[in-house]
Formats: sequence, C-alpha cells, structure tokens
Amino acid sequence: MLSRPEQATCNLEDARDLRMAGHSYAQIRQKLGLSASQISLIRRTLKRAKAAQTRLLKNRPDATVRDLPIGQSILPADLRKRLIAAGFHTLGDLAQRLADPCLPGLETLPAIGPYRVQLIKRMLAHFDLLPEANDLKAAIEALFPEWGDDDETSPAPLP
Repeated sequence: MLSRPEQATCNLEDARDLRMAGHSYAQIRQKLGLSASQISLIRRTLKRAKAAQTRLLKNRPDATVRDLPIGQSILPADLRKRLIAAGFHTLGDLAQRLADPCLPGLETLPAIGPYRVQLIKRMLAHFDLLPEANDLKAAIEALFPEWGDDDETSPAPLP
C-alpha cells in the first residue's frame, strides 16, 4: 500500500506519460480516478515544467535538459527551496552530485531524507540524467577490475 505522497508521485508520473501520449486532462482524470483538486495540481505542475523548458529553449537554443532550473521542476515546492538553498540551481547540478562517488549522497543535506532523494532520482531518471547505475557489468568491473575487458587483464583463451 502506497502512502499518500507516494501515490501522488505515481499519479503525477502516470499523468505525465498519458499527457505525452496525447490524452486530455479530462481523460487523464477519468483514467486515473482523480478528483478535481488532484488533476488541478497535476495540471499546474506539468504546466510549470513545460513552461520552464520553453523559456529555457527560447533564451538559450543550445540548452540541454541539464540546464533546466530546479525552481521550475516538478519537485514539491519545499524540496525545490531546500535544494536551491543548498546550492543546486539546475538539474545538471543534481546529476553531477549523484554521479560523483567522492561526495556524500543527498540524504546528508538538512531535511532531505530517503523519500525526497527518491523523488529527485525519479525526476532525473525521467530526463535520463542519472548515472549508469543499472549497468551491472560496469558495477562488477568497478568492484573487480581484473574481470574487465582490457586485453592485458583478460585471461588467454583456452586451446
């Protein structure tokens, strides 16, 4: 059973996918079984994220998803404020922090726990900004470098 915030996050992600597929908000509301206030919140959130992308591309045509400001992302308002106060301004800043193994995780920031980090990672995964954590081969090679594909460390083939 999902908690209310987790259910809201799932609804937002499902609505984003349905909206990208061309469904209207009325169809999304009916399909997901949302109330009028829930679909209103989803509409405002998706509108804010789309407007941020439009403004960014209008001002900087060469901009990428990494340049999107955190203040206009789909994250909850309190989390956006905390991340900006911690010195993160773009999605690229967050992705860089998560990709650097020398730095501590985002959980170490004040008032950002595992649930909020999960929200951040889900948003970054949507934009394909997460480091390649799902690459099992790379993870194994990082732990056991002798099993890498280097010609020097590979065992000789059997005759």
